[in-house]
Amino acid sequence: MSLPNTHLPITPSARTPLGIGTRIGYGIGDFGFVAAWQGAALFLLYFYTDVLHLSPWVAGAIYLTGMIWDAVSDPLIASRAERFAARRGRYGPLLRHAAIPLGISYTLLFTVPAGGAIWTIGAALVGHLIFRTAYTYASMPYNTLPVRLTTDGDARSSLSALRVIGAALGGLTVAIATPLLVQSVAHAGERTGYALASFVIAALIVAILLGSSLATREPDQSRPFAPKANIRQDILELWTATRRNGPLQRLLVLMMLATIGFALFTQSQLYFLNHVLNAPDITAAVLAGPALAMIITAPLWMMLSARTSKRSTMISGLLVATAGYVLMGLAPIGGTAVALAAVCLIGAGSAAIPVMFWSMLPDVIDHGELSTGIRVEARTFGLTTFVQKCSAGLAALLTGGLLTLTGYAAEEAPGAHALDSITAMVSWIPAAFMLAMVIVTRRYPVSREQHRSIINQLATRSDTG
Repeated sequence: MSLPNTHLPITPSARTPLGIGTRIGYGIGDFGFVAAWQGAALFLLYFYTDVLHLSPWVAGAIYLTGMIWDAVSDPLIASRAERFAARRGRYGPLLRHAAIPLGISYTLLFTVPAGGAIWTIGAALVGHLIFRTAYTYASMPYNTLPVRLTTDGDARSSLSALRVIGAALGGLTVAIATPLLVQSVAHAGERTGYALASFVIAALIVAILLGSSLATREPDQSRPFAPKANIRQDILELWTATRRNGPLQRLLVLMMLATIGFALFTQSQLYFLNHVLNAPDITAAVLAGPALAMIITAPLWMMLSARTSKRSTMISGLLVATAGYVLMGLAPIGGTAVALAAVCLIGAGSAAIPVMFWSMLPDVIDHGELSTGIRVEARTFGLTTFVQKCSAGLAALLTGGLLTLTGYAAEEAPGAHALDSITAMVSWIPAAFMLAMVIVTRRYPVSREQHRSIINQLATRSDTG
């Protein structure tokens, strides 16, 4: 029995072991993406409020608008990426083409020209929209590569672990380098410092992504499929495939909860350090702590997954992260040492989330193909990042809204309500989101044995189709 022409057959080359160069090349690619993503997540809201002197509500609205645009464009750009791969058999060239535009757009975030309030708001918004568009064009083919590089579930876990290590290195680099570069030209002001930092980080992003694209050449599909007549049909097919794929729906909920929880934490850190702990001198250590913990623990989560299951490993990581967030809530009493210990726990537990999530997602794509006869690759990742970015935008709006409602103003010392709100955003609220994720993860159904059966059935269909 033949599958529809949307089926991408599993070729023998896709089942062969991955070389170490391919694994490392893929993993280091996320260095560039997380450097860009974390640069915006850690510093952009602060840059808007305390450097450009926009109100927290306006700053949050700009961030949300950029993320909504980013999210809406994700499925459309993913559809174009999948059409490209249908014709060319590979996603890799798209990553190479998008690397330089992404680097240029990152500098636009932190080089808003001086002017009046309306000009500043408009320039910040346009720069943010350009950055989010360029990010999507680059990240969509990269995210989809593991689906093509291998069909082995454990190999996908190793790719995810190396990706998390690369991501942690990128996050660590931007967290340490940005404050140092800003401080290096302190005499010229923070605006100049952030402009300098953005140029340096952008150059690094471009170099990393170009190198990653050269190292990760996925095997060509033996029978590239014919794309649908138009993008509208692509989106309708994506909706149908998602509606009939329960495990994918569960992962989308996990993405939403994880993104909001972690975004509230990251966007509140500078406010927490500067105003609650009154310890701006430990900023670099606190921002670097989670990344260092992720680098150390990502391989451990991968090994635990190989010995147990992706589901139980995810739950274990979530519980460790929850403990870290609770400890962070006690930092105003315990001091900076407690805060440093908390961020290390948060990083160690949070490392399990992307390692398992990005390993689970290709598996549920295979599950969906077996269930529906439709293979949806880049579009599934587009839908996932749609949820991720909508959630991140919502978290930014929540951060700005809570700061505004509790009376925070950059020119004034925050009151007790603002300090309590900042503490909740950096600790108690993310902890609640982690526990909600535990509940969702407990029902994730695709085990290692089930996935291997899926792959065997798909291979048999491909051989006889």
